[in-house]
Amino acid sequence: MNMPFNDAVIRREHVLRSGLLWLLIGAMLAWLAAGGVRAQAQPFPSRPVRIVLGTPPGGAPDVFARLIAQKMSESWGQVVVENRPGATGNVAAELVARAAPDGYTMYFCDSTIWAINPYLFARIPYDPLRDFTGVTTIADLPMFLTVHPTLPVNTYAEFLAWVKANPGRVAYSSGGNGSIHQITGELYKSMAGVDMVHVPYKGGGPAAQALLAGEVPVSFVSYAATSASVRAGRLRMLAITTARRTPALPNLPTIAEMGLPGFDMSSLLGVLVPAATPRDIVGRLNAGIIAAVNVPEVNAKMVELGVNVRLSTPEEFTAIVQAEHARYERLVRLSGARID
Repeated sequence: MNMPFNDAVIRREHVLRSGLLWLLIGAMLAWLAAGGVRAQAQPFPSRPVRIVLGTPPGGAPDVFARLIAQKMSESWGQVVVENRPGATGNVAAELVARAAPDGYTMYFCDSTIWAINPYLFARIPYDPLRDFTGVTTIADLPMFLTVHPTLPVNTYAEFLAWVKANPGRVAYSSGGNGSIHQITGELYKSMAGVDMVHVPYKGGGPAAQALLAGEVPVSFVSYAATSASVRAGRLRMLAITTARRTPALPNLPTIAEMGLPGFDMSSLLGVLVPAATPRDIVGRLNAGIIAAVNVPEVNAKMVELGVNVRLSTPEEFTAIVQAEHARYERLVRLSGARID
Protein backbone atom coordinates (compact mmCIF):
# COMPACT_ATOMS: atom_id res chain seq x y z
CA MET A 1 0.00 0.00 0.00
CA ASN A 2 3.00 2.35 0.48
CA MET A 3 4.36 1.91 -3.07
CA PRO A 4 1.84 4.16 -4.81
CA PHE A 5 2.52 6.83 -2.20
CA ASN A 6 6.29 6.55 -2.72
CA ASP A 7 5.81 6.67 -6.48
CA ALA A 8 3.76 9.82 -6.11
CA VAL A 9 6.43 11.42 -3.94
CA ILE A 10 9.15 10.48 -6.40
CA ARG A 11 7.14 11.86 -9.29
CA ARG A 12 6.44 15.08 -7.39
CA GLU A 13 10.14 15.50 -6.54
CA HIS A 14 11.05 14.84 -10.18
CA VAL A 15 8.62 17.53 -11.33
CA LEU A 16 10.00 19.99 -8.77
CA ARG A 17 13.59 19.26 -9.76
CA SER A 18 12.74 19.60 -13.44
CA GLY A 19 11.03 22.90 -12.76
CA LEU A 20 14.00 24.16 -10.80
CA LEU A 21 16.34 23.06 -13.61
CA TRP A 22 14.34 24.98 -16.20
CA LEU A 23 14.24 28.00 -13.91
CA LEU A 24 18.01 27.85 -13.60
CA ILE A 25 18.41 27.49 -17.37
CA GLY A 26 16.09 30.41 -17.95
CA ALA A 27 17.96 32.55 -15.44
CA MET A 28 21.27 31.65 -17.05
CA LEU A 29 19.98 32.53 -20.54
CA ALA A 30 18.66 35.82 -19.23
CA TRP A 31 22.02 36.55 -17.61
CA LEU A 32 23.89 35.75 -20.81
CA ALA A 33 21.52 37.92 -22.82
CA ALA A 34 22.00 40.78 -20.41
CA GLY A 35 25.74 40.30 -20.64
CA GLY A 36 25.52 40.37 -24.43
CA VAL A 37 23.62 43.63 -24.33
CA ARG A 38 26.18 45.09 -21.97
CA ALA A 39 29.01 43.92 -24.26
CA GLN A 40 27.37 45.49 -27.30
CA ALA A 41 26.77 48.67 -25.35
CA GLN A 42 30.48 49.12 -24.68
CA PRO A 43 31.86 52.23 -26.39
CA PHE A 44 33.46 51.77 -29.80
CA PRO A 45 36.31 52.15 -30.30
CA SER A 46 37.83 51.31 -26.93
CA ARG A 47 41.32 50.53 -28.32
CA PRO A 48 43.39 51.49 -31.39
CA VAL A 49 41.85 50.95 -34.82
CA ARG A 50 44.12 50.04 -37.71
CA ILE A 51 43.76 50.89 -41.38
CA VAL A 52 45.57 48.29 -43.48
CA LEU A 53 46.86 49.11 -46.96
CA GLY A 54 48.14 46.67 -49.55
CA THR A 55 50.45 49.25 -51.10
CA PRO A 56 53.81 50.72 -50.08
CA PRO A 57 54.05 54.22 -48.59
CA GLY A 58 53.94 57.12 -51.03
CA GLY A 59 51.10 56.16 -53.36
CA ALA A 60 47.71 57.87 -53.48
CA PRO A 61 45.90 55.36 -51.20
CA ASP A 62 48.62 55.82 -48.58
CA VAL A 63 48.39 59.63 -48.76
CA PHE A 64 44.62 59.67 -48.33
CA ALA A 65 44.53 56.95 -45.67
CA ARG A 66 46.92 58.93 -43.51
CA LEU A 67 44.91 62.12 -43.92
CA ILE A 68 41.75 60.33 -42.82
CA ALA A 69 43.45 58.43 -39.98
CA GLN A 70 44.85 61.67 -38.59
CA LYS A 71 41.42 63.31 -38.45
CA MET A 72 39.70 60.20 -37.06
CA SER A 73 42.32 59.98 -34.32
CA GLU A 74 41.32 63.41 -33.05
CA SER A 75 37.90 62.11 -31.96
CA TRP A 76 38.35 58.30 -31.88
CA GLY A 77 41.69 57.98 -30.17
CA GLN A 78 44.49 56.21 -32.01
CA VAL A 79 43.85 55.22 -35.64
CA VAL A 80 47.01 53.78 -37.20
CA VAL A 81 47.96 53.05 -40.80
CA GLU A 82 49.73 49.78 -41.53
CA ASN A 83 51.28 49.09 -44.96
CA ARG A 84 51.22 45.41 -45.94
CA PRO A 85 52.26 45.36 -49.61
CA GLY A 86 52.53 42.13 -51.57
CA ALA A 87 50.83 40.13 -54.33
CA THR A 88 49.01 43.21 -55.69
CA GLY A 89 47.14 43.71 -52.46
CA ASN A 90 46.30 40.06 -51.78
CA VAL A 91 48.54 39.86 -48.70
CA ALA A 92 46.64 42.67 -47.00
CA ALA A 93 43.28 41.41 -48.26
CA GLU A 94 43.85 37.99 -46.72
CA LEU A 95 44.95 39.57 -43.44
CA VAL A 96 41.76 41.64 -43.22
CA ALA A 97 39.48 38.83 -44.41
CA ARG A 98 40.76 36.65 -41.54
CA ALA A 99 40.79 39.41 -38.90
CA ALA A 100 38.28 39.45 -36.07
CA PRO A 101 35.04 41.02 -37.35
CA ASP A 102 34.98 43.63 -34.60
CA GLY A 103 35.62 46.85 -36.51
CA TYR A 104 39.21 47.25 -35.35
CA THR A 105 40.74 46.22 -38.69
CA MET A 106 39.80 48.04 -41.90
CA TYR A 107 41.16 47.61 -45.42
CA PHE A 108 41.72 50.85 -47.33
CA CYS A 109 41.98 49.62 -50.90
CA ASP A 110 40.97 50.20 -54.49
CA SER A 111 39.25 48.42 -57.36
CA THR A 112 42.22 46.06 -57.69
CA ILE A 113 40.93 43.91 -54.83
CA TRP A 114 37.37 43.26 -55.99
CA ALA A 115 37.63 43.90 -59.75
CA ILE A 116 41.11 42.97 -61.00
CA ASN A 117 42.73 40.33 -58.78
CA PRO A 118 39.87 37.80 -59.13
CA TYR A 119 40.70 37.62 -62.86
CA LEU A 120 44.43 38.28 -62.65
CA PHE A 121 45.35 35.39 -60.35
CA ALA A 122 44.59 31.71 -60.87
CA ARG A 123 43.73 31.60 -57.14
CA ILE A 124 43.37 34.26 -54.48
CA PRO A 125 43.10 33.65 -50.70
CA TYR A 126 39.79 35.49 -50.34
CA ASP A 127 36.44 35.96 -52.07
CA PRO A 128 35.85 39.69 -52.68
CA LEU A 129 32.07 39.29 -52.76
CA ARG A 130 31.78 36.95 -49.77
CA ASP A 131 34.59 37.74 -47.33
CA PHE A 132 34.16 41.51 -46.96
CA THR A 133 31.56 44.09 -46.08
CA GLY A 134 31.82 47.54 -47.64
CA VAL A 135 31.97 50.52 -45.29
CA THR A 136 32.12 53.45 -47.71
CA THR A 137 33.66 54.56 -50.95
CA ILE A 138 36.22 57.35 -50.56
CA ALA A 139 37.00 58.77 -53.99
CA ASP A 140 37.44 58.11 -57.67
CA LEU A 141 41.16 58.19 -58.36
CA PRO A 142 41.89 59.29 -61.93
CA MET A 143 45.21 58.58 -63.52
CA PHE A 144 47.22 61.04 -65.51
CA LEU A 145 49.24 60.37 -68.63
CA THR A 146 52.56 61.76 -67.43
CA VAL A 147 55.94 61.92 -69.17
CA HIS A 148 59.55 62.59 -68.25
CA PRO A 149 61.07 65.74 -69.81
CA THR A 150 63.56 63.62 -71.74
CA LEU A 151 60.66 62.61 -73.99
CA PRO A 152 60.55 65.37 -76.64
CA VAL A 153 56.84 66.15 -76.32
CA ASN A 154 54.87 68.95 -74.67
CA THR A 155 51.28 68.10 -75.60
CA TYR A 156 49.14 65.01 -75.89
CA ALA A 157 49.04 65.34 -79.69
CA GLU A 158 52.83 65.39 -79.83
CA PHE A 159 53.00 62.40 -77.51
CA LEU A 160 50.65 60.33 -79.66
CA ALA A 161 52.60 61.20 -82.81
CA TRP A 162 55.91 60.28 -81.13
CA VAL A 163 54.67 56.92 -79.84
CA LYS A 164 53.21 56.02 -83.23
CA ALA A 165 56.50 56.94 -84.90
CA ASN A 166 58.47 54.82 -82.42
CA PRO A 167 56.59 51.53 -81.97
CA GLY A 168 57.96 49.32 -79.23
CA ARG A 169 60.55 51.93 -78.19
CA VAL A 170 58.55 53.77 -75.53
CA ALA A 171 58.14 52.15 -72.11
CA TYR A 172 55.58 52.95 -69.43
CA SER A 173 55.74 52.08 -65.74
CA SER A 174 52.96 50.59 -63.65
CA GLY A 175 52.33 49.49 -60.09
CA GLY A 176 52.70 45.84 -61.11
CA ASN A 177 51.30 43.18 -63.42
CA GLY A 178 47.53 43.54 -63.51
CA SER A 179 47.59 46.85 -61.60
CA ILE A 180 45.10 49.56 -62.51
CA HIS A 181 48.02 51.40 -64.14
CA GLN A 182 48.69 48.48 -66.47
CA ILE A 183 45.01 47.92 -67.20
CA THR A 184 44.77 51.58 -68.17
CA GLY A 185 47.95 51.43 -70.25
CA GLU A 186 46.88 48.34 -72.16
CA LEU A 187 43.40 49.75 -72.79
CA TYR A 188 45.04 52.91 -74.09
CA LYS A 189 47.33 50.92 -76.39
CA SER A 190 44.35 49.01 -77.76
CA MET A 191 42.14 52.04 -78.36
CA ALA A 192 44.90 54.35 -79.64
CA GLY A 193 46.55 51.68 -81.79
CA VAL A 194 50.03 52.21 -80.36
CA ASP A 195 52.79 49.88 -79.15
CA MET A 196 54.39 50.64 -75.78
CA VAL A 197 56.40 48.36 -73.50
CA HIS A 198 55.04 47.68 -70.02
CA VAL A 199 57.53 47.85 -67.12
CA PRO A 200 56.00 46.74 -63.79
CA TYR A 201 57.09 48.02 -60.38
CA LYS A 202 56.01 47.11 -56.86
CA GLY A 203 53.30 49.71 -56.33
CA GLY A 204 52.16 53.06 -57.66
CA GLY A 205 54.71 54.96 -55.56
CA PRO A 206 57.71 53.08 -56.99
CA ALA A 207 56.23 53.41 -60.50
CA ALA A 208 56.07 57.18 -60.07
CA GLN A 209 59.62 57.25 -58.69
CA ALA A 210 60.85 55.30 -61.71
CA LEU A 211 59.25 57.90 -63.96
CA LEU A 212 60.81 60.76 -62.01
CA ALA A 213 64.23 59.08 -62.16
CA GLY A 214 63.97 58.70 -65.93
CA GLU A 215 64.04 54.90 -65.81
CA VAL A 216 60.92 55.00 -68.01
CA PRO A 217 59.60 57.99 -70.00
CA VAL A 218 55.86 57.43 -69.52
CA SER A 219 53.41 56.39 -66.83
CA PHE A 220 49.71 56.45 -66.00
CA VAL A 221 49.95 57.61 -62.40
CA SER A 222 47.99 59.45 -59.74
CA TYR A 223 48.41 63.15 -59.23
CA ALA A 224 49.04 62.57 -55.52
CA ALA A 225 52.20 60.63 -56.35
CA THR A 226 53.60 63.21 -58.80
CA SER A 227 52.06 66.62 -58.04
CA ALA A 228 55.18 68.12 -56.46
CA SER A 229 57.35 66.99 -59.36
CA VAL A 230 54.85 68.35 -61.88
CA ARG A 231 54.77 71.75 -60.16
CA ALA A 232 58.57 71.79 -60.12
CA GLY A 233 58.71 71.10 -63.85
CA ARG A 234 60.40 67.73 -63.43
CA LEU A 235 57.47 65.88 -65.00
CA ARG A 236 54.78 66.83 -67.54
CA MET A 237 51.13 65.83 -67.35
CA LEU A 238 49.51 65.59 -70.78
CA ALA A 239 45.98 64.20 -70.18
CA ILE A 240 43.61 62.68 -67.64
CA THR A 241 42.17 59.16 -67.99
CA THR A 242 38.61 59.89 -66.82
CA ALA A 243 35.75 61.00 -69.07
CA ARG A 244 35.52 64.34 -67.28
CA ARG A 245 38.19 66.84 -66.31
CA THR A 246 39.19 67.26 -62.68
CA PRO A 247 38.67 70.49 -60.71
CA ALA A 248 42.30 70.30 -59.61
CA LEU A 249 43.51 70.73 -63.21
CA PRO A 250 40.62 72.20 -65.20
CA ASN A 251 42.77 72.98 -68.23
CA LEU A 252 44.12 69.45 -68.59
CA PRO A 253 42.26 67.61 -71.38
CA THR A 254 40.85 64.12 -71.11
CA ILE A 255 42.10 61.34 -73.35
CA ALA A 256 38.52 60.95 -74.55
CA GLU A 257 38.47 64.59 -75.68
CA MET A 258 41.72 64.10 -77.55
CA GLY A 259 40.35 61.52 -79.94
CA LEU A 260 39.43 58.40 -77.95
CA PRO A 261 35.72 58.77 -77.15
CA GLY A 262 34.59 56.39 -74.43
CA PHE A 263 38.00 56.18 -72.78
CA ASP A 264 37.26 56.35 -69.05
CA MET A 265 39.48 54.75 -66.43
CA SER A 266 39.89 55.42 -62.74
CA SER A 267 40.36 53.45 -59.57
CA LEU A 268 37.75 53.59 -56.85
CA LEU A 269 39.11 53.90 -53.32
CA GLY A 270 37.03 52.41 -50.54
CA VAL A 271 37.09 50.79 -47.12
CA LEU A 272 36.28 47.12 -46.45
CA VAL A 273 35.96 45.15 -43.21
CA PRO A 274 35.52 41.42 -42.52
CA ALA A 275 32.12 40.16 -43.67
CA ALA A 276 30.74 39.28 -40.23
CA THR A 277 31.33 42.74 -38.75
CA PRO A 278 28.11 43.81 -36.96
CA ARG A 279 25.96 46.29 -38.85
CA ASP A 280 26.05 48.85 -36.04
CA ILE A 281 29.85 48.81 -36.04
CA VAL A 282 29.91 49.19 -39.84
CA GLY A 283 27.59 52.15 -39.41
CA ARG A 284 29.89 53.78 -36.87
CA LEU A 285 32.91 53.27 -39.13
CA ASN A 286 30.96 54.73 -42.05
CA ALA A 287 30.01 57.81 -40.05
CA GLY A 288 33.53 58.28 -38.67
CA ILE A 289 35.23 58.06 -42.06
CA ILE A 290 32.71 60.34 -43.77
CA ALA A 291 33.09 62.90 -40.98
CA ALA A 292 36.88 62.84 -41.45
CA VAL A 293 36.67 63.23 -45.24
CA ASN A 294 34.19 66.09 -44.88
CA VAL A 295 36.55 68.10 -42.70
CA PRO A 296 37.17 71.08 -45.03
CA GLU A 297 40.96 70.82 -44.98
CA VAL A 298 40.88 67.06 -45.76
CA ASN A 299 38.30 67.45 -48.52
CA ALA A 300 40.21 70.35 -50.04
CA LYS A 301 43.49 68.41 -49.92
CA MET A 302 41.95 65.43 -51.71
CA VAL A 303 40.50 67.64 -54.43
CA GLU A 304 43.83 69.45 -54.70
CA LEU A 305 45.52 66.10 -55.33
CA GLY A 306 43.29 65.35 -58.28
CA VAL A 307 40.63 62.97 -56.95
CA ASN A 308 36.88 63.22 -57.09
CA VAL A 309 35.55 62.70 -53.56
CA ARG A 310 32.85 60.03 -53.61
CA LEU A 311 31.24 58.91 -50.36
CA SER A 312 28.52 56.29 -50.00
CA THR A 313 26.46 54.11 -47.72
CA PRO A 314 27.61 50.52 -47.14
CA GLU A 315 24.74 49.30 -49.35
CA GLU A 316 25.72 51.60 -52.22
CA PHE A 317 29.32 50.46 -51.98
CA THR A 318 28.25 46.80 -52.14
CA ALA A 319 26.36 47.46 -55.38
CA ILE A 320 29.40 49.22 -56.88
CA VAL A 321 31.70 46.33 -55.96
CA GLN A 322 29.39 43.86 -57.69
CA ALA A 323 29.17 46.01 -60.84
CA GLU A 324 32.94 46.56 -61.11
CA HIS A 325 33.60 42.89 -60.43
CA ALA A 326 31.60 42.07 -63.56
CA ARG A 327 32.99 44.91 -65.73
CA TYR A 328 36.70 44.28 -65.24
CA GLU A 329 36.75 40.70 -66.48
CA ARG A 330 37.01 41.97 -70.09
CA LEU A 331 39.58 44.64 -69.21
CA VAL A 332 41.91 42.23 -67.42
CA ARG A 333 41.66 39.84 -70.34
CA LEU A 334 42.53 42.70 -72.70
CA SER A 335 45.66 43.50 -70.70
CA GLY A 336 46.93 39.95 -71.13
CA ALA A 337 48.08 39.96 -67.51
CA ARG A 338 47.93 36.64 -65.69
CA ILE A 339 49.61 35.38 -62.52
CA ASP A 340 49.46 31.63 -61.85
